[in-house]
Amino acid sequence: MASVSPTLPIGASRETLDATLARSGEGAISRAARYAALEEFASLAPPRAPQGRFWRYDYAKLDFAQLKPSVPSVALRGETQRGVTAVPFSNAAAQGGEAFANAFRTVFGPLDTRFAALAFAFQNTGTFIHVAAGSVVDDPIVVRYEVAEGDAFPYTLVSLGEGARATVVEEFTGPSQGVICGITEIVLDARASLHYAGVQQSSSQSHVFFTRRTRCGAGSSLHVALAELGSALTYTTLHAALAQPDANVEITSLFFNTGDQHIDLTSGVDHLIGPTHSQTVVKSVATGRGQGRYLGNIAIRPGAHGAEASLRDDALLLSKEAHIDSIPALEIASNDVKAFHGATVGSIDEEELFYVTSRGIARGEAERMIALGFFEPALERFPGEALRARIRAALESKLE
Repeated sequence: MASVSPTLPIGASRETLDATLARSGEGAISRAARYAALEEFASLAPPRAPQGRFWRYDYAKLDFAQLKPSVPSVALRGETQRGVTAVPFSNAAAQGGEAFANAFRTVFGPLDTRFAALAFAFQNTGTFIHVAAGSVVDDPIVVRYEVAEGDAFPYTLVSLGEGARATVVEEFTGPSQGVICGITEIVLDARASLHYAGVQQSSSQSHVFFTRRTRCGAGSSLHVALAELGSALTYTTLHAALAQPDANVEITSLFFNTGDQHIDLTSGVDHLIGPTHSQTVVKSVATGRGQGRYLGNIAIRPGAHGAEASLRDDALLLSKEAHIDSIPALEIASNDVKAFHGATVGSIDEEELFYVTSRGIARGEAERMIALGFFEPALERFPGEALRARIRAALESKLE
């Protein structure tokens, strides 16, 4: 595992970038492209932070002057299955060949958000995963990033050829108290089917910024499931573009804020053509002084006739100082569509609590059972019982 050299420059500067490239090379992203991304980072406005009595972070005032890029350890599992190419991102251009060239930056054109630009400029780890056309991969392909120290900038690119089927799990962990700022890009060709899960259990002192974007081909199916469980501050955005007929995307997200954790999640589904289909389910819980915000947007553009979209967001508050904002939105600019959204924010229902405690179960245990049950509709949408069991265990640990 690489360590941070104390002689390297620090900060989101050209000097730090040059020193990083001198140590690890350009990889799949050219020096010129990195310089341009660094300039974009400096010029782009930060996102607007939630407004609230207990929200402690202002994105405009986050200090990136102490960045110390380091290379985390990366573990791959399931990469040797037939039809699968899985290589370090630094070698992706050479080893990924035409598949990499056809997928890279097809979703990320302009780097139009500040954290995506930062991740692109300093990218220092990552994985390219490609499943060949027609291949059916039975076992999950798992990539695990463990950040021991310093700051990490992972780039994960997943592409599936026509008619391919696979499951990809991306995990983040490690004791580093620094920044994890990454990009995940998903590209599906026609009739491809992907289950993608992202599980973040980073240090409780780290700051995590993630940008995920997808492109879905005609008749393709994408199931995205995100579990945000670690870090002091998490800012995550996910955007799915449905620009081909009969493309389908299902988004599931859960987060649990304990202590002083802050989580800011945004999802967007853009129906550019019809018929296309989307479904979004979000489950969140906060206790202690945990703070959260979910922004969910569904856009049905002109001409997207026959589009169907739904969004459901439910938040549960377990303490008086916990807070979660739920902000769902619909933009409909086409006829002959089906779209709806709904959101709830509240505490545990007293009648439900009375029913459980009347069976001889202590109140604390009853609250724990109800909170864990609250997550089940989202957990059921994560791929594989082993992964679901690990997430349940993490949720139980946070409740304890």
